[in-house]
Amino acid sequence: MAHDDRRRSPRVRVAAIASMKTCGSLNANDQALCAVLDLSRHGIGVETGQPPSPGQGVLLRIALDDRIHELKTRVTRVERRGSSHFYRVGLDWSHCSPAQLAFLDEVLAAQTKPLV
Repeated sequence: MAHDDRRRSPRVRVAAIASMKTCGSLNANDQALCAVLDLSRHGIGVETGQPPSPGQGVLLRIALDDRIHELKTRVTRVERRGSSHFYRVGLDWSHCSPAQLAFLDEVLAAQTKPLV
């Protein structure tokens, strides 16, 4: 991890699909599909064409192996990818219970090399 990186834990790349449902009424369309880019002990990075707003609550359903995990997250960042219609979204899941995040131990153990 670079010394100027503010991340609390290392990220690992994951190939998965997820869906997001926003909480509240900020977006006219409250559901979106997204591709998972990476995850860590504290959050997940996804890419979508229908981004939520920073600070918004999001119900994330992530499909890993044969299971779907449902997690309540909060949007920490939204960055447009160049001039495209896709956005990188950071979601924080630090308010999830240890039972909800138990799948992380399996995913992180399977990855031997964190992204830098």
